[in-house]
Amino acid sequence: MENLVFDDPINEARYWKQKAEEYHNGMQDARNELDDFQTSSRELEKELETHLEQLEKRNIELVVLCEKLTMEKERYRNQVENNQEYANHEITRLQEELEKSKVDRDRMRRYIRELEQANDDLERAKRATVVTLEDFESRLNQAIERNAFLENELCEKEDLVVTVQRLKDETRDLHQELAITRRQPDSIPHHEISDGDGAHPKKTNAKSTQDCTVQTDNSCFYNSALTPSVRLAALNLVNNALQKITSVAWLFSILADGITLNVLLKKFS
Repeated sequence: MENLVFDDPINEARYWKQKAEEYHNGMQDARNELDDFQTSSRELEKELETHLEQLEKRNIELVVLCEKLTMEKERYRNQVENNQEYANHEITRLQEELEKSKVDRDRMRRYIRELEQANDDLERAKRATVVTLEDFESRLNQAIERNAFLENELCEKEDLVVTVQRLKDETRDLHQELAITRRQPDSIPHHEISDGDGAHPKKTNAKSTQDCTVQTDNSCFYNSALTPSVRLAALNLVNNALQKITSVAWLFSILADGITLNVLLKKFS
């Protein structure tokens, strides 16, 4: 500060008075400013306290929210872990099912191929069976025709048996008549044979009538006209009948096979 030199004490007093007033005014201004500052500071402090309270309240709310979010985060994390574990389990299970499905698919493909092969074998067997059946039907029809033919032969054989039996009876009657005829010249006198009006011819006719009553009508005919040629023809007829019987007996063995085929035919029909 500069050293002031005053000529007059009044000027010096005036000067210092003026300086005092200036400092006093400055102090008043500073005090006013201090009061204003204090007032504004108190207001600001109140505002800050209010804001701080709000911030503290907000902080408490945020802390609570943070804790809540932390709990939700833990819960969601647990859910995610559980879902991840479940998803891994499901993925493993689905992979196992996929592998099993692949195995089943391969097995079904093999089974389908086997079925196709079996179907082809069955088709071939069916065609072979159809051919065999057609051949069997052809042979069966032939056997039926043969059986019918053998049945006709059997009927003819039965007729021949009846005819042969009748011929045997007639042959027996012929032999009996032949024996009677051979004995007759020895037992009848010559004049009785030559005499057509005597009683002995009547006796002979009566005897012939009695023999015809015992025998058949054909035997009576042979008794009335028995000659060597007739006897030879009768014997030839008997021989032919015996030959036919032999051939029919041979046909009997064939007929047995025909009857067997007929039984098979009835079963298949």
